[in-house]
Amino acid sequence: MSRTCTHLASRPRLLASLAATVCVTAVAACGSNQPVKLAASASPSVAATSPTAAPPTQAPPPPTPKPTIVAGATYQAPAIIQVENLNAARPQSGLSSADVVYEYSAEGGISRFSAIYFHQPQGQVGPVRSARLISPVLIRQYGGVLIYSGSSGYVYSRMGTWGTPRFEETSAGADMFRISSRPAPHNLYTDGGRVDDMVRRSARPAVSYTLWNRSLTAAGGAPVSGFTAPVSPSERPSWGWNAGAGGWQRTEPDTGIFIDADNGKPITVPTVVVMQVPANLNKDDIEDGCCTPGWEYFLNGTGPAQVFTNGQGYNVTWTATEFGGPPQFTLAGGAPAPIAPGAVWIEVVPTGNTAATRP
Repeated sequence: MSRTCTHLASRPRLLASLAATVCVTAVAACGSNQPVKLAASASPSVAATSPTAAPPTQAPPPPTPKPTIVAGATYQAPAIIQVENLNAARPQSGLSSADVVYEYSAEGGISRFSAIYFHQPQGQVGPVRSARLISPVLIRQYGGVLIYSGSSGYVYSRMGTWGTPRFEETSAGADMFRISSRPAPHNLYTDGGRVDDMVRRSARPAVSYTLWNRSLTAAGGAPVSGFTAPVSPSERPSWGWNAGAGGWQRTEPDTGIFIDADNGKPITVPTVVVMQVPANLNKDDIEDGCCTPGWEYFLNGTGPAQVFTNGQGYNVTWTATEFGGPPQFTLAGGAPAPIAPGAVWIEVVPTGNTAATRP
């Protein structure tokens, strides 16, 4: 489904390449001209050198190491990057190096990812696409910085009201770029060093909250070889357990095994959560009477979920607050659900939708 875009002034490069297009795409990626408040920085001075003197050299800083994610650890503010999942965007780049990935329905049944990084991503990340109603909610919950391509007018207004720290193509400047091997709008990307720069420029404070205790097993699980996540009627990814790879691997009905374009390898996720939340179509999130309203997901409170890890499935309860960090998952007796070390993908679905499992 398409949505009519607003805030055209923020998309000069895209408009230059699509002069005949009036900002209508298969999945909206509307721009914003509201820059994030940046940390103050002094202009660098240039030292004079003689014609024969060798210019000073400085070794580039090493990449930021990926931290061990443990309960109660303190990290920099995470980057939350909007990544497209239209079939024309596959294979995406950078999802395999995310610490947490949320997937949810955008409009028309197409899903979108919010990929969360507590460390410098490895390689490129993208295609970067537009924010959705869930995006500023995740920013508040995780204390992060949003990296996106634009938004609907309603989401734009909400982010302004909430003071969401964010970068879109214009305010990002050189920290986003377009690749030539894909057509617009599926060609906007960033990469590890540029992501770190945007986090630094945002001046967001480091966060400190309990992520998850890490364990492989717990009582009450049932063997599961695979499951289908009911993200939307048309987006139902299939996940299968690969013991040799140590995680769940995903298959899309139309494009097959889900891989990362950065390394050409299947994306392998140690823990996948199917999280049921109250949801509705918000009739205000629509442009000029056109197209399908956006889904609004309510991530604060409590509700049912399924945790899949180490070839087992668990029925759990999730609990989260507006500014309290990621949702916590507990078993029937109140003990923490097992969450394996490594990445966690959270499939957000409306209450009443459960994953169909295969023994």
